[in-house]
Amino acid sequence: MPASRHPIARKSHRAPLLASACICAGFLGLATLPAQAADLPGTPAASAGDAGYEIDTENIFGFTEGSDTNDRGEQELSISAVGRFNRAAEDSDASSTYHAWEGELEYEYGFTRNLTVGVSASFAHADISNIEDLDDTSGGGFNGLSAEIKYRLLSWEHSPVGLTLAIEPEWSRFDDDSGARVDGFGLPIRLLIDREIMSETLFGAINLAYEPEWAGSDKESGLEISGALSWQAAPGFFLGGELRYLAGFEGAGLDSFEGGALYLGPSLYTQLGKSAYFKAAYSYQIAGSASEGEGNLDLISHEKHQLLLKLGVEF
Repeated sequence: MPASRHPIARKSHRAPLLASACICAGFLGLATLPAQAADLPGTPAASAGDAGYEIDTENIFGFTEGSDTNDRGEQELSISAVGRFNRAAEDSDASSTYHAWEGELEYEYGFTRNLTVGVSASFAHADISNIEDLDDTSGGGFNGLSAEIKYRLLSWEHSPVGLTLAIEPEWSRFDDDSGARVDGFGLPIRLLIDREIMSETLFGAINLAYEPEWAGSDKESGLEISGALSWQAAPGFFLGGELRYLAGFEGAGLDSFEGGALYLGPSLYTQLGKSAYFKAAYSYQIAGSASEGEGNLDLISHEKHQLLLKLGVEF
């Protein structure tokens, strides 16, 4: 949650919003392609069958998530870490530090082929000094609990696109941005869309997320739009890239714009045997705007760098 409030900026957040609209337009255009239309000569054979596993799009993209859900009775245990680095300094002549980490341990269970329910516990640590609008702090600990309900409405294997609705009520003990000790409650709602573009080789995905948060009398909300591609370069090994737009608002209903950032970066996914996997993704802020601030980046409420690491096992 941002630690301070600013008036609405009327001048500079339109470009990232336009870019995010292009994300949706471009990736939704994939749905108009004939199924497996891009099975071109010279495409490497990367059969899931050859690798001894079934392609699951949930984790192959990076920060963006695919629409697949667990099979009935299938369980998954994962540990992940998200790091956020580099914000605007309060005093540009002095050294500054902004390092914020959140780790999560999550368990998921497939109640039906289309319904997955998960529970998780998270831990946070922040190291902040000489950052604009934020107090210096260093520390963290147990951050809170959350649950997730994912229901798949369409399967990409049998429909033009895969479509899943995800709702994740969460309770947290530390502020995401400032690292300050504060009890908060959030209710992110996400729409996960994906598409098999080239048979067992190239996949595309779009995520749309609305994230209201409450902490005492403070109310905030976030908006995220992302698009990603992932290419199976070898059996069980995916390389990809994604474009993401993140915006923060004062008020739970996207009331007053506080800052937005457009991120671009690569992703990697590798299957570790039949049941385990590892993924990594990096995002770099290429454009942004803040309600108070200069330049073409938002380093007041968003970071310049973001990193995701995740290790999981299905059983």
